[in-house]
Amino acid sequence: MAIDYINALGAGASFDTKKIVEALVEAERAPAMAMIERKMASADAEISGIGSAVSILNKLKLSAQNLSDAKDFNTFSVSNSQTSAFTAVSNSNARAGTNSITVSQIAKEQRSISGGFNNASDNVNDGSQFTLSLAIGASNPATHTIEITDTSVEGTAAAINAANLGIRAEVINTGAASGNYQIQLIGETGAEEAFTATASDGSLTFSNLQTATDANLNVNGVDFTRGSNAIDDIVTGVTLNLLNTTTGSATLGINQNNQFAKANIVDFVTSYNEAKTEMSALTSSEVDGPLAGDSIFRSLERNLRSAMVDTSSTPGTNIRTLSDMGISINRYGVLELDEQKLDQALTNNYSEIVKVFSADTDDQSTTSTNPAGIAGDIEKLITEVTGSQGYLTTQKTSLEENNTKYDEELSELEERMAKVEERYNKQFLAMQKVIDEMNNTRESLISSLEYLPFTNKD
Repeated sequence: MAIDYINALGAGASFDTKKIVEALVEAERAPAMAMIERKMASADAEISGIGSAVSILNKLKLSAQNLSDAKDFNTFSVSNSQTSAFTAVSNSNARAGTNSITVSQIAKEQRSISGGFNNASDNVNDGSQFTLSLAIGASNPATHTIEITDTSVEGTAAAINAANLGIRAEVINTGAASGNYQIQLIGETGAEEAFTATASDGSLTFSNLQTATDANLNVNGVDFTRGSNAIDDIVTGVTLNLLNTTTGSATLGINQNNQFAKANIVDFVTSYNEAKTEMSALTSSEVDGPLAGDSIFRSLERNLRSAMVDTSSTPGTNIRTLSDMGISINRYGVLELDEQKLDQALTNNYSEIVKVFSADTDDQSTTSTNPAGIAGDIEKLITEVTGSQGYLTTQKTSLEENNTKYDEELSELEERMAKVEERYNKQFLAMQKVIDEMNNTRESLISSLEYLPFTNKD
C-alpha cells in the first residue's frame, strides 16, 4: 500500500520534519542547478554576442562589396546638349569621352484605322463569324489568322489583342455625329514591323495613319539604323532613348564621376569603425563582453585591423595604403578621414585607388587565394567566419547543442532530486515511528508507576 509521506511526516515529532526534508533536498539541488544555469547563461550570452558580431560584420561586408570589384569604380555622369531629342543613361561599362550625335529620324510604329461604327457593340458584319488575316513584316511577312467569333467592334478588338501578335487594337470614339467608333491598330516600332490587315468577308478595312519607320542617327561620323528608339549598342555602356530629331548635332559627354566612389569609401570607413566599436565591446573583459574569452574572434579582430591599416595586397605606386588617400587610424583604433586628401587622391590617382581596393579585377571569388585588395580581402575574411562552415556559424550551433544538453541535465536533476526526497521521507518516517514508540512506552511507564501500591500521592 502506498504511504502518504507528506501527511505522515511530523505528526508525532516535536520538530517540522517536512521542512527539514525540503531543506536537505534543496541543499543537494541548489549547487548542481546553479552550475547548469551558469553554463546556460554563459552560452546564451555567447550566442547573443555571436549574433551581434555576425550582424555588424555583414554590414561591413556589404560596404566592402561596393569596392571589391573594379567595375564598382566605373561610375559616370552624363552631359547632354539636347535633352529634348534624346536621353542617355550610363552603366559601369561606359568609357569617359565626348560623342557627337545627330538624330535625323526616330523609330515609329505603324498605326492603321478602320471604318466607323455607330456603337461599340455594333457587329462588324452581319453578325456572322469571320477571320482576320494579319501579315506582319516588310521584307518577309508572316501571316497570322485570327478567328473572330464575337463580331462586335469591342469583340473584334479583344480577339486581336488576345492573339498576342505584337499588334494592339484599341476602340476609339472620335465624337463624330455618326460612325464615331473605330478600331485602331498599333504595331511595334521599326520598318520591319509593318503589317497589313484583311478581313475574310471584306467587311472590315483599314487605312494607314502612320508608317512604321526605323531610327536613323549618326554617332561620331558613323550612320546607324535601328528598329527601336531604345539603343544600347552604339555608345559603349550607354543606353540612348530617342525622343525627337536633333537640331544639328548634339554633344553627349561621358565623364568619370568620383563622387560615387568617394561615397562608397566613406561608407566603408564608417562601417569599419562601427564594427570595431561593437567587436571591442564584445571582447572586452572590463565590461564582461560575451566573447571576451574567444581567442579566435580576437584573432579575427586583429586580422581585420591589419587589412585596413597595412599595405594593400595589391598596392599602387603612389597609393599603397588607406593613409595614402587620407584615411588614418588613431590611437584608439578608429579610422579618421581627411576629406581633402581623399579628394586629391581620387582626382590624381583614381586608377591606383581602384587597384588598392579591388586588385583591379571583377567578380573575385571569396575562396580564391589571390590578392584581392583591401575591400576584397576584408570580404574574404568576413565570409570565412560567417559562412555556413565558418567559425561563428559552427560555434553558434555548438553552443545551441550544449544548451539542449543543459536542459536535459536539468530534467535529470529534477528526477534525481525526486528520488532523494523520497529517500529522506522514508528515513524520517522510520525515525518518526521510533519516536512514536518511545513516546508510547514512556506514557505506559508513567501510567504504571502512578498506580503502584506504594505510590504516595499525598
